Amino acid sequence: MLSLILEYRDEAQQLFALVVCVSSLLWGGGPERALALVWLAMFEFAQLGYLWAFGEGFASPTLPLAYMAIDTVAAGLFTWIALQANRTYTLWIAAFQLVALLAHLSRELAPAISPLAYSILAIAPSYFQLALMAGGLWAHVRRRRKFGPYRDWRRSAWAQTRLARALADKQAPGNSPL
Repeated sequence: MLSLILEYRDEAQQLFALVVCVSSLLWGGGPERALALVWLAMFEFAQLGYLWAFGEGFASPTLPLAYMAIDTVAAGLFTWIALQANRTYTLWIAAFQLVALLAHLSRELAPAISPLAYSILAIAPSYFQLALMAGGLWAHVRRRRKFGPYRDWRRSAWAQTRLARALADKQAPGNSPL
């Protein structure tokens, strides 16, 4: 049974990713949808497009560089979403993406790195990211059912300062338009 799971883990992960992403697009809020779109764009379409263009068995030094480029873009997008989202789990997703990116950097800086260590550092974070996306979606749906709608995104510091000034001006004595 374990050998069967290990043999088809890539297909199982892709199927689980599609289920989580489609579910996020259907029932998620803004951050869940943004995460799903980044996941689909980077890890489904970009990677599969690269493998389709150059072949699955394509062995070249540019293959890890292509994955590094995809992971770099994904890290930037996940980090931006995490900093803007009114969710905590998005920070974990961004952190795991940074671990995957650092795996590529460590491979480039130290070519003698063990292939097993590189594979674990580059691939394992994606399993945690998918679990976090599924758990975050579940928590969002549960929270929305229990408490009703709530804010998807954090306000920026600029917007908070502007709102605080507007409220202070409105409440200050002597500021009556009459």
